[in-house]
Amino acid sequence: MATKEAVTHSSGEKEETGTDTPSSSEDAHDTINTPDKGVSDPSPPSEPKKSTIEAQDSRLTTSTSNQRPYSAFSNRAKWFIVTMTAMASFFSPLSGQIYYPVLPILTRTYHLSSSLINVSITTYMVFQGLAPSFMGTFSDASGRRLGYILAFTIYTAANIGLALQDSYAALLVLRCLQSAGSSGTVAFGYGVIADIVTTGERGKFFGPMAAGVLTAPALGPTIGGLLTQFLGWRAVFWFLTIISGGYLVVYIILMPETHRKIVDDGSIVPYQWWRQSVVQYIAGRRRLKRMSADERHNYEQTRQALAEKQRDARIRFPNPLGSFVILTNPDAFCLILYTGIMMFSNLVLMTSTPTVFPRLYGLNELQVGLCFLPLGIAASIGSICNGRLLDWNYQRTARRLGVMVDRKRGDDLRAFPIERARLQAVFFFQAVQVAALAPYGWALQRHAALAVPLVLQFVLGFSLVVASNSISTLLSDIYPGSVSTASAASNLVRCLLGAVGAAVVDDMLTGLGLGWCFFLVAMLMAAATTLLWVEVRWGMGWRQKRWRKLEEKKKQAEREKSGQA
Repeated sequence: MATKEAVTHSSGEKEETGTDTPSSSEDAHDTINTPDKGVSDPSPPSEPKKSTIEAQDSRLTTSTSNQRPYSAFSNRAKWFIVTMTAMASFFSPLSGQIYYPVLPILTRTYHLSSSLINVSITTYMVFQGLAPSFMGTFSDASGRRLGYILAFTIYTAANIGLALQDSYAALLVLRCLQSAGSSGTVAFGYGVIADIVTTGERGKFFGPMAAGVLTAPALGPTIGGLLTQFLGWRAVFWFLTIISGGYLVVYIILMPETHRKIVDDGSIVPYQWWRQSVVQYIAGRRRLKRMSADERHNYEQTRQALAEKQRDARIRFPNPLGSFVILTNPDAFCLILYTGIMMFSNLVLMTSTPTVFPRLYGLNELQVGLCFLPLGIAASIGSICNGRLLDWNYQRTARRLGVMVDRKRGDDLRAFPIERARLQAVFFFQAVQVAALAPYGWALQRHAALAVPLVLQFVLGFSLVVASNSISTLLSDIYPGSVSTASAASNLVRCLLGAVGAAVVDDMLTGLGLGWCFFLVAMLMAAATTLLWVEVRWGMGWRQKRWRKLEEKKKQAEREKSGQA
């Protein structure tokens, strides 16, 4: 006879008390149907107490009474939200890559050396790694909508300043602000999707997010080269100003708040006007008029309960320590370090292209920019295919275990090997990535036809997005209450190791040569597979131990609260 368990999700806990105390009004209503022969739930010993900020990833409490769907948003609304989120994630990598064609002109404009102008790239990448640690925790604590509006306001203002500035110091400062504004959007995006989509169908919705992040580096140099060649270098920043300002206007009018501690499953209109989109406000007013007296009473009671929660989770200064706390967990550390090594290899590949291809094939700046297109096209195709693959493998694993997947209310992952379900395909594509990267340098060194490295770049782009998307999805699964913070932690390591790759690639190419440089990077990627094996082998136990500890904290907080009452 089948038994039914429910797992309830919440975020927005009080950091001051270190407890995870969600109310029923903000629960995610996740349930799973598991036959008696289902997976056992081992009970490993409790681990030492960590920082209270870690309590943000706990959304777990037992409930069997609530059978509402996970999200009240229609499928059409979900795809609109995901599309807007993917577009937002496009800006951070686009701003980094569109800048490269401008560098030679800035060197002549400010009469500076290339190394000094390159400092503006280094500072951009440093802030690209650090800013999400602040912005991600701000989004988890204060809501997605406010986070996006703040980020795009900063970003648009920085672009206006960059288009008008005439000094090197202003260039450095404004590039830092530009990076701080745009880089938080990637962390926000994973949180938004986790707000509205259950684990069982999360893969296909994360695909467009990955496409936005990984396609921009391929399109950026081409766009930057065209604008710089025909309109001048300032046109690059005016272009970014126009598209970011337009996005911000559309966002304010159309995009609803999705954070579950503010809008529950999406059926509640936020109490504060500045948390509401224009469309959400109008639709909420119409809905109230159609309600009966009893329905209106129940609706207002739920809004009041959420308002009380919002007062406890009031807007506060972002705490970046949450990202560092997540890195102290072994399961997250393995996944995030692997993504960092992937980004290192990707930056070595991308940073070498603008210098190697003109020398070997006699290409101009615009032609070099076009050479990035295979990587971007592969990333787009891979993100779509991988989303379907993730959901298919999740359902296949569930069937093997005799688990019934609940697409509407979500699944209880406490006894489900989600690590294995998400990472199985990554091992195969990791091997493909190594097989394509190892001969890449030798092909260049032997002056192979241009099509050869471009085809290898296509294969690398496809395998990279599959691995990256799978791991980002898994991070959202194992940190359901602090998805943006977990994404920020991943972004921190990714950007820092990527910056290392960009900094050392010239020395590696000079000292090792093209062939050995890329062969050794491929061997580093092969060695990184060990991290995935460790995650599959022990990750579930680590996760169960952490979740159990957080459940105990919550129960203790509830007992203390009831005792005070």
